[in-house]
Amino acid sequence: MWDDWLLVSIWGGMVALDTTAAMQILISHPLVSCSVVGLLLGNFPLGFFIGIVLELLWLNELPIGAAPFSEGNIGATVAAAVAVLLAEQTGRTATVVSVSLLAGVLVALIGGRMVLLMRHINTYAYDTLLSKSRLSAGPIVQSHYFCVAYMFLAGMILTFVSTALFHLGLGYLLRLLPPQVDVWMQPVIYAFLGVGSGVLIYIFFSRKNWWILCLGVAAGIALFFI
Repeated sequence: MWDDWLLVSIWGGMVALDTTAAMQILISHPLVSCSVVGLLLGNFPLGFFIGIVLELLWLNELPIGAAPFSEGNIGATVAAAVAVLLAEQTGRTATVVSVSLLAGVLVALIGGRMVLLMRHINTYAYDTLLSKSRLSAGPIVQSHYFCVAYMFLAGMILTFVSTALFHLGLGYLLRLLPPQVDVWMQPVIYAFLGVGSGVLIYIFFSRKNWWILCLGVAAGIALFFI
């Protein structure tokens, strides 16, 4: 159990880095990050499914400039980890996926505060550099490395603590809930898919690319019948 949490938390640190601080090669997107979590924990299909749902949900959020945003990438990583671990532990996939998605949203909101804190730290480091009478490349590089290291550690710690708490807490809660609850929790999954689909439709129609979406739907229907 501890090794799973640690493994996922290291990946969470990489996801936090890729979001804004370094690399930015899109491995932080939920579709990729959750799939990697599924591979790490031995349940790729479930990780991939969580990634699809949360990729749609946060598709319209871009960490550009000073725009506030929820840290959906970390939230998705935690959601995938909790879903895989609890599914293996309980076998109640529908309820596990539902509560894991809700947990991921909560972690994303907390992560958004972490990003704001990171911006304040960056501002402080920038002001400190400007206050020096003579500025060389050394302090600039050190400041940059410090901020990158902070982001990795912050993402890693948030992932570790969130995964551990939700894994243990939700695991205990599911032992108290009767199996009949599984049927009631299924609509939560469809609600997430519905909201994500709404975001996707909004993006395409607001950018006058609605025909691409319609073409994709038509192709999907055609493949279904073929």
